[in-house]
Amino acid sequence: MALIVVLAASRLLPHWPNVTPVMAMALMGGALLPSTRKAMLVPLAAMLLSDLALGALLGWEYALHSTQAVVYGTFLLTTLMGRWLRRTSMPMQVLGGGSVAAVLFFLVTNGAVWATSTMYPHTFAGLLLCYEAGLAFYRDSGNFFLNGLVSTWLFAGIIAVGTRLATRQRVAAQAL
Repeated sequence: MALIVVLAASRLLPHWPNVTPVMAMALMGGALLPSTRKAMLVPLAAMLLSDLALGALLGWEYALHSTQAVVYGTFLLTTLMGRWLRRTSMPMQVLGGGSVAAVLFFLVTNGAVWATSTMYPHTFAGLLLCYEAGLAFYRDSGNFFLNGLVSTWLFAGIIAVGTRLATRQRVAAQAL
């Protein structure tokens, strides 16, 4: 429960756009936690808790939007990808998985905006226009989609290294 609260708080505290550990936790939870159910529950519960808090603070239209299920779905897919990568090396999990997770999030969520709104024509050209606008939004926000990518690498690396160090420390303590 504490981990969920910490992850939720990471979205509520001031931060650069797209720089939170939630996607990294989805990825590394899938790779490291013994239970798929728990690995999925942690990021989804953190997202729901923080979305409810953000809705109370900023307005419910912010928290309860038409693509929310798609956003949550990308976290579930990322957890399953982490599960699939669990037998690979830590760099593959962090860099490879983190890269795919960030790109997946961008493509899927912007695609959902295109599919569910009337902002863009529902043609292939309209989809490309939506992705172009998404890149411009990220660029104008000063982060391209790079913040999401780099923060996923950074937080996934911290989770992976921290878990390894904690495991080694536990094994060393048991050996005494």
